[in-house]
Amino acid sequence: MVNLDTLVPRFQCPDPQIEEIFRYRWYAYSTHIEKRQNGKFVITEFSTPVRHSGVDGTISCPAQHHIYEGRWIQDHTFIRDYITFWCSSEAAPRLYSFPLADSCFKYCLVSGEDDLAADLFDAMKENYFQWEKDRLDENTGLFWQIPDRDGMEFALLALDYGKSHGGEGYRSTLNSYMYSDAIALAHIAQRAGRSADAELFREKAEKLKQQFLLLMWNKKRSFFVDRRRDNRFFINGAELHGYLPWSCNLPDERFNAAWKYIMDSEYFNAPCGLRTVEKNHEDYLVEHGRPGGCMWNGWCWPFAFSQALTSMANFINDYQQNEVSAADYFQLFKKYTAIHYKDGKPHLAESCDPETGEWYADFGPRSLNYNHSSYCDQLITGVAGLRIAPDGSLKVNPLIPDDWDYFALTGVPFRGALLDIIFDRSGKKFSLGKGVSLLSNGNVINHYPMEK
Repeated sequence: MVNLDTLVPRFQCPDPQIEEIFRYRWYAYSTHIEKRQNGKFVITEFSTPVRHSGVDGTISCPAQHHIYEGRWIQDHTFIRDYITFWCSSEAAPRLYSFPLADSCFKYCLVSGEDDLAADLFDAMKENYFQWEKDRLDENTGLFWQIPDRDGMEFALLALDYGKSHGGEGYRSTLNSYMYSDAIALAHIAQRAGRSADAELFREKAEKLKQQFLLLMWNKKRSFFVDRRRDNRFFINGAELHGYLPWSCNLPDERFNAAWKYIMDSEYFNAPCGLRTVEKNHEDYLVEHGRPGGCMWNGWCWPFAFSQALTSMANFINDYQQNEVSAADYFQLFKKYTAIHYKDGKPHLAESCDPETGEWYADFGPRSLNYNHSSYCDQLITGVAGLRIAPDGSLKVNPLIPDDWDYFALTGVPFRGALLDIIFDRSGKKFSLGKGVSLLSNGNVINHYPMEK
């Protein structure tokens, strides 16, 4: 464990629950920073050892969340070491689906360590090639995976095969990750002066994108739905990971209709969270395994909730659309915040009941401060609205409710500086004018006036 109290951003707003959980999530994260015998750091998922973990408790399944979240720690040593570990021969980055290159690129956009990405490029390139060797289906041009290797036991694809963990299929999970990795590798190569590699991965990304949009869109459902690999039939049912393609802006506006389900109470929007399976499915919340076990047939998982919020923020910021609004985003973020309690105290376990908000998969010490998702990243990039383009340019577009008169996000590391985002509706609380101010090392570098 590392004390992060002076190394992480601070957030103040009119909502004390959000303030509390923002602080709690950084504390929870700190309990999973482990120093190895070689003096380097890794991030763990579980608070106690588990059989399926790798070297020093590492597991690739949640590593993307660890990096997206940890990039906002002011001391970059932890995540620099962690990414370097995943590119080493002792790591197992393909044990579970994991967008290694995208995670590295997004970290380096914040830290400014373009040299790190360049130094690790060959390892990440080889990782991509190994994924192609192991999981790319030449007949469809898509990557296939089994739900368990996405970390999703009892997902609908597995149940469609009559299994708990297995069943080969084409999913939005690994295909989105591989598209994002190809895009990231192209950016890294271009910055490193490796134009041939940049063109290679741009071509790979475009080819995968076209095949995914052609084969994974279920026109009858207006949604990205898993397909079985054996007969290529769509499975029966929509799952929350169908929004993952927007985490990397893979779809275009032709597919906006998918977002009509996100706020619908008969589909994904439950009273106390986001369902991982649409409500009207026959297997919704059916206990196929042992009660309280790891099941992805509807239970609300912070892993998937945080991914859906990332995709939704991208959709609001980067697309011409009328399906969802900033108010919708904030409503879901509030629900996400509210599940972080047990017996009135901050708590984070594995999954909860989306209808009641009660924790479901909660295995005592093993699940304590479960590090399998992100939260602070969604607050910083969604609620506070800090948006970083692939070229490193910044814009700010907060997704906040109309009844907020202020917020202040301070101490956000960015390429050697510390950023503050200050929102002041009246202009009197912080004396920086009405609207949103972006500061770097205490100096205003941009101001976004209030829209009338």
